[in-house]
Amino acid sequence: MHYLIAYYHVPPSLSEAQHAGTTCVWCGSPVGPDAVDLEYPGRRGCPDCYLARIRWLVTWYDWQQHVLDCTPCRQRRTCHVGRGRRVQHELTIAPAGKKPLSCAPCGRTVEAAELAMPVLVEGSAHSHLGYSHTHCVTERVTSR
Repeated sequence: MHYLIAYYHVPPSLSEAQHAGTTCVWCGSPVGPDAVDLEYPGRRGCPDCYLARIRWLVTWYDWQQHVLDCTPCRQRRTCHVGRGRRVQHELTIAPAGKKPLSCAPCGRTVEAAELAMPVLVEGSAHSHLGYSHTHCVTERVTSR
């Protein structure tokens, strides 16, 4: 998890103080001795911001593993356990500074009442964690 956060969740543009490690790379507040070192020389994050990103990653992977193992989730049926894991993940989005759920295939916002699932989105440089309406994923698979 630390590797994922240190390499893929640090903002691309940082201030001089953030590069120097005197302020948090995420919130910009001064960091103390309890700051988390982020692999790059000098870059550090405050414990609150770092833990918010850990929670975001853990809940995303927990939800994804459930969907992979759950027949009702894969069949576009309502699953209360899957819904609960989605809600737990959604609670971590704002504290981690992430954008609300947006469907990777269609680009629309995923509304609370819509069935959705976590998906690994292939990018040009690397993959990233994303979301999809359940029907967008299944339509894409069945249309191939």
